[in-house]
Amino acid sequence: MKKITILFLSVAVLFQVKGQVIDGVHDKLFDQYLLGKYGDCYARAFKMTTQDKYKSDPEPYLYVSMCLVHLLEDPEAQDERLTNLKDAIKYGEKSKKYHAKAQKKGIETFPMGENVEFYDELTVIGVNEAKYWYYEDKFSKAASWFKKTSKIAPEDDNLQFAMAANMLLSRNMEGQKVIDTVIPRMKEKYQNGDEEPSEVTRDALVVGFLAYSKYLVDNGQSSKAKQIINFGHELMPDNNRITSKWEELTQ
Repeated sequence: MKKITILFLSVAVLFQVKGQVIDGVHDKLFDQYLLGKYGDCYARAFKMTTQDKYKSDPEPYLYVSMCLVHLLEDPEAQDERLTNLKDAIKYGEKSKKYHAKAQKKGIETFPMGENVEFYDELTVIGVNEAKYWYYEDKFSKAASWFKKTSKIAPEDDNLQFAMAANMLLSRNMEGQKVIDTVIPRMKEKYQNGDEEPSEVTRDALVVGFLAYSKYLVDNGQSSKAKQIINFGHELMPDNNRITSKWEELTQ
């Protein structure tokens, strides 16, 4: 119950200012969403995704995702919260996929740049869910939620890193392949100090460093764990969790 309350409050704060799809082409969905008729909007948008005329149209998928996010705030829908979150992420991912196809074909749809804030907010919610399971030592569940969330932003190395580290902690050695790809790319990206980690997935990056260093220590690779956590500390010297782990391993 405590977890539900915390997540409910965090989502409520996060979505205090949450708009409809910007510059979309479906006026009925726009009106229902704007008027707060999220159930009606969800039903209409979902039905559209099953119809041949609209099944490749990214906008109904985006409305489905946005309406499902509203249900995360509903105290009466908490029994379905995880299902709603999974579906919100799934339909958010589909909207991006069909948006890319529409752009490639020159089909009119909503501008991605004007609506990117929602995808960022959805990513934050997914990261918060994954992060919760990590700190509960449920590493397989953490890996699963990081994997789901990474489908919204497949180019984000922070999500990949956190997913892979939790895979290793749950004894899924496929995570090492991802680590071996992501770590060199991250070092190259941040080595000059000109680029800062994304604020959207910064918490995922923190979990990645903590989880991977834990895995290395647990498997007798303390020297490598020190190198990894030192890299994290250099990137995020103001993060208390990273600093605490850095002090534990290096001092």
